[in-house]
Amino acid sequence: MFLLNRYITPIVLAIDLYDKGGIATYSSHTFCITWYFAEAMWYIVSFGITHVLVAMRVMAIWGRPRWIVFLLSSLWLAYFCSTLGILLASLITKAHTVHFEPLLRVCYLNIAPFLWSCWIPPLLLEIVLFTLSCIQALRAGKFTPRTPIIHVLFRDGALHFVVILACSIFNMITWLVAPPTLVALAKYFSLAMANVMISRLVLNLRSCQAESRSHHFVATPGGGIQVHVSVDEVELGGATWSSKDHDRELYADIGSGAGVSPSQSSIQF
Repeated sequence: MFLLNRYITPIVLAIDLYDKGGIATYSSHTFCITWYFAEAMWYIVSFGITHVLVAMRVMAIWGRPRWIVFLLSSLWLAYFCSTLGILLASLITKAHTVHFEPLLRVCYLNIAPFLWSCWIPPLLLEIVLFTLSCIQALRAGKFTPRTPIIHVLFRDGALHFVVILACSIFNMITWLVAPPTLVALAKYFSLAMANVMISRLVLNLRSCQAESRSHHFVATPGGGIQVHVSVDEVELGGATWSSKDHDRELYADIGSGAGVSPSQSSIQF
């Protein structure tokens, strides 16, 4: 899904810029109406893929308990169906306005006055995803900056939410109050930014794998996070250490109890 979204979107944007940039000397009505529907369908699929990838990250952070999987799957389905319904209603009601404008040399059409509302469902889904990420970030606490993979998951998740929030509000305002000549600005900007952000989410997570060899976490099905760190980096201050089979294992009393081996420690909270 990531590769599909990453490499098809630039092609779609390139064709759309050719169509809407006044480059074409002539486009048939068949091309205009076909591209009108095809482009809109790809936009909805592209944003759907983006939200699937973000939802999968949140599921992983929570350890994939059944209630999280069911909740996010249901919310994604509701978001996708509602957005698709709004978009299809807009496409069908304004399909008769699609035509090639020889003066501007573009495929021109009118936009439905309610089209701006298609940005509300994804915005609501993003708020839920961000809230769930924040809950786990608070649970992770002081381990977040010292464990690269946790830090990347929460940092990039927050940046993604801010960017999508800004793009959604920008699109709603543009389609509500801006003149028709600026409508395409919101469309191109939001699709490009959403794809850049999801690419950074995936690539940053891969790049931190090497750093995480001595620091990694496992999300438990109950919603907790188990952090594993190298024994050389365990802070001994405040812990009472006792020896059991000195060459093999050590145990520390750190309030909640944590077992530490010579190769790694496991701390669950």
